[in-house]
Amino acid sequence: MLKQNGFRILTILLLAVFSIGWENSTKVTTAISFGKIYLRDNLLMVTELTKGVRLLDITNPSAPKNLVFINVEGNHDMALASTAGRMRTALYLDSYAHLIVYDVSDQSHPVVIDTIYNVFQKAYDIGWGDPMPRMPEIGPPNRVYGGFDGCRGCTYEPAVNDPIVHDSRDYLFVEDGLRGAPTGGSGRGGSMARFAVVNQYLYCVDYNQMHVFDVTDPFAPRFIGRDNIGWGIETIFPYQNYLFIGGENGMYIYSLSNPRRPEFISRYDHLRACDPVVVEDSIAYVTLRGGTRCGTVVSALHIIDLKNIFQPQLISSYPLPQPMGLDVRNRIAYVCDDSAGVYILNTHDPNSIVELSHIPGEHGYDTILSDMLLIVVSRSNIAFYNVSNPQQPMLLGRYGDGFVL
Repeated sequence: MLKQNGFRILTILLLAVFSIGWENSTKVTTAISFGKIYLRDNLLMVTELTKGVRLLDITNPSAPKNLVFINVEGNHDMALASTAGRMRTALYLDSYAHLIVYDVSDQSHPVVIDTIYNVFQKAYDIGWGDPMPRMPEIGPPNRVYGGFDGCRGCTYEPAVNDPIVHDSRDYLFVEDGLRGAPTGGSGRGGSMARFAVVNQYLYCVDYNQMHVFDVTDPFAPRFIGRDNIGWGIETIFPYQNYLFIGGENGMYIYSLSNPRRPEFISRYDHLRACDPVVVEDSIAYVTLRGGTRCGTVVSALHIIDLKNIFQPQLISSYPLPQPMGLDVRNRIAYVCDDSAGVYILNTHDPNSIVELSHIPGEHGYDTILSDMLLIVVSRSNIAFYNVSNPQQPMLLGRYGDGFVL
């Protein structure tokens, strides 16, 4: 009996100690996988795959400040749009097959505004780097974002053309803009983005389709329609009056002459491989990554001549181990590599590409270059580099390192 009582007392004490330790803990050590990135001014948004989006203030990139985490199940992608004068800002997030709209005018206190259910045809699993598409569950998500109060566009039915119309006193201010003709205060996603806002329209791609929304009122997006592109579609990049879409079999070019119905212009074919694309001037930069679910053994940076937009031509191919996302400025390409870090390449002569420097250790997924700040997202952290001298990138700071702090 004494032994039993002693055992019970010890058990109670241990439970109390662990309970107190849990209550008083100031650090959450939950492993995460970072994914897509989006930058506007000093606001950096990064997805934590299938869990939601973290907002960071990177005014001081040596000490990034966590603002808030928006918990959205099944999330991979995001984009921003603002009303005139940037008085209010809307954030668009996917949640499995659904589009969720948040008001992030107060960046530390996001408020869910609207939901359009079942608009996307594919959802994505957590697979980092190459998430596998699958058929989404039809119906509302497990969490009914916005409930039935502030959810102005909620519907459990699959979306149809222009399903919801709202009056609005706000009009869109160009937020994502057209890279190459930047507007004041433009925000933008990385090269791995599936969402892009151009003027009054939100364009979203999934495995085989492009979905178009009218966001004249950023807080009440109206679904216009969808267009079949092909299969294996992965990324979207707006530049000037075009959308450049990366797919497993090639790069697709669409004209925005009619932004409500983008028109197919041409296609550049390559061997099957995972494939983001960015564009500068009349040159497209495409990374091909082989040895993955996308097939093939080819891994390289392709440089493509777009002078004749109707007939893109390969200029050169530069082999790399496992290239992923990238950014380009003044013909300097910053290429993430899942196995070897980040390569900084001088492409002024596409037939004689020169490696300026190599940042080892980062399993790079995607990158955004803002002025002289290079932002690199990897599986477990976000790193910030000063690249005023591309030959000697200088690490400024990190956020993450595998744990949410």
